[in-house]
Amino acid sequence: MNAQSRVLVIEDDDDLRDTLLRYLRGVGMLARGLESAEALDAELERQDFDAVVCDVNLPGEDGFSVLARLRSRSAMRIVMLTARGMANDRLHGLGLGADYYLVKPVNLRELEMVLHNLLQRSHETQGHGQGAREPAAHAHAVDEPAAQVPWRYQGTTWLLLSPAGQRVQLSNAEARLLQCLIERPREVVDRATLLAAMGRPGLEAYERNLDVTVSRLRRKAEQASGEKLPIVAVRGEGYSFQGTVRIER
Repeated sequence: MNAQSRVLVIEDDDDLRDTLLRYLRGVGMLARGLESAEALDAELERQDFDAVVCDVNLPGEDGFSVLARLRSRSAMRIVMLTARGMANDRLHGLGLGADYYLVKPVNLRELEMVLHNLLQRSHETQGHGQGAREPAAHAHAVDEPAAQVPWRYQGTTWLLLSPAGQRVQLSNAEARLLQCLIERPREVVDRATLLAAMGRPGLEAYERNLDVTVSRLRRKAEQASGEKLPIVAVRGEGYSFQGTVRIER
């Protein structure tokens, strides 16, 4: 994937949009996010994009209308992302010019590969001729982060330090879970492996406990530091730490 590929994500679900942006940025794309189509035209005037990932069920103007408008004036790659699974919806989207149609819950690695293949073909046939304007702030835009400052984790004391240096004291289970994730950054760690790291291997009764522990860890980190801990869920598989972290012994 070209490290400078620009991807615009239009998704009204805040958690999903944040997950998609973190993942795409983590694999080298310059990803921007909008919560609705309201700010789309202004955003496209500020900069060019190589691809758009667009939800169908948006508030106000829906994704099919966005797709039709984009396709009428642009050759950018368009991936529709929606909870709708009906064949007629997929055919409608493809008929309007979508390059690909993914049904939620989407596999993040599948989305990455779809974009990789679509953009690779674009670069091979057209070259990368997009402009290089910097994005401007907008009330509906999710800003790109500055150069990443790492989180730090002190394994002997179960202490997590945010990029700004705020301290987050972890419990035994939280520490075991986090260490398992950060030892394999940006990889999807399956649920069984995480449960084993927490000392609860093969016990179905603890499946829900895993999700509760992740939720508690995210909430604790955000309350203590004011920053979101970049642990993302990959439905049906497990969790992934999508940030930069330094382990301090």
